[in-house]
Amino acid sequence: MAGLITVGGLATGIDTNSIIDQLVKLEHRPVDLLALEVGDVQATQASITTLTGKLSTLASAAHGLETADGVLVRQATSSDTDVLAAAAGAGAHPGSVTLTVAHLAHGSVAGATVGVASASSTVASGPGTFQFQVGSGTVQSVAVDATTTLEGLASAINALDAGVTASAVNLGTASSPDFRLEIASRATGATSTVTITHDDTALAVQTAQAGQNAQFTVSGFSGTFERESNTFGDVLSGVTFTLRDAGTATVSVADDADAITAKVKTLVAAFNDVVSFVAGESQVSETQDKSEVTLGSLAADSTVKHLVARLHEVFSESVGGTYTNLSSLGLATQQDGTITFDESKFRSALGADATAVAETFAGSGTADGVARDFGALIDDMTAAGGILALHTSALDDQIRSLQDQIDAGQREVDAFEANLREQFTALERFVSGLKTQGSFLQQAFGR
Repeated sequence: MAGLITVGGLATGIDTNSIIDQLVKLEHRPVDLLALEVGDVQATQASITTLTGKLSTLASAAHGLETADGVLVRQATSSDTDVLAAAAGAGAHPGSVTLTVAHLAHGSVAGATVGVASASSTVASGPGTFQFQVGSGTVQSVAVDATTTLEGLASAINALDAGVTASAVNLGTASSPDFRLEIASRATGATSTVTITHDDTALAVQTAQAGQNAQFTVSGFSGTFERESNTFGDVLSGVTFTLRDAGTATVSVADDADAITAKVKTLVAAFNDVVSFVAGESQVSETQDKSEVTLGSLAADSTVKHLVARLHEVFSESVGGTYTNLSSLGLATQQDGTITFDESKFRSALGADATAVAETFAGSGTADGVARDFGALIDDMTAAGGILALHTSALDDQIRSLQDQIDAGQREVDAFEANLREQFTALERFVSGLKTQGSFLQQAFGR
């Protein structure tokens, strides 16, 4: 300790430092036990943080099945992908439809009718403007003069960000170049036509190709459809079409059993991950002679045990309907608390009545399904003011309380050590004084 003189048994011959260290170590034992307790609480907090992450994964899987569209993933296939492709999304309904594509949508191109020798050739004889318009949009203007080059004009047009791409294109050969300005609309459709409204260059730029809408017919509908883009999703609910060429193709929409099964597998795997993690951290082990017992970080945590019990309750709840619970769909609880998934049984139920399967997970009308209740429960558990947040806060309070006890205990130990060192130092000084007096007396009596 600072400020104390320790002579370490020089006078008495006793190893006072060793004695003090042993006594202080014994006195420090309660503080050590408190530190171990802090470590245990911190381990519990770390496990709860991990558990929260696993619950979030489980909640995501549950939310993915809490609506009928979420459960019944649909797949669209085209009979001729060279003519068109199709993709089914939320709101798509099983069935088929035939599209006959008359022609595709394309953009507009305006090009120079007069060429120059190179991209760096000048294109105007003096001050002026080059102006163009896309569809009925704002007229765009670029200033030109006798120093304006072809590539400079193209760059200035691109800098306007007006929905077109301008470039200098060599229509000739390397030995006989013929560079022209080309302006192409980025969008397709009739409203993308590029019109030159004023041209003070020597290029004589004109519209070479007007924008065109896609035209097609759909079985069951009279008349011809037009769309400005070759990709659209407003003809059949939930289905996105991409036209690729003129021709006829039939698009079929059906339940995607593989995708639906995969989503349920994800839910089961996430649930089992939570259960297995809690079980692993709740183990109690002892040495062979039973002299020492080791507790997992969650072994004594009643909050987490209650949480897992609630998860099992919701997972096993009855929802009525054709399939009364998840067990009737092949999801069964095992003795260890995990869930097994009978894929064959699930696919059979899906094939027999896909709508009823969806209702078991997502609910119907005013009745909630298992996945919806499951997601809501976990959201409540992991919310800012939820059970896990409150539990973590309580553990923080416990750690602070333990740390206060450790600090107080350490102060007592420090005081105890200081007192011991003072006493042993005083003893050393006393013995040293006696030895000095003894030597004096021996000399005085001539011994």
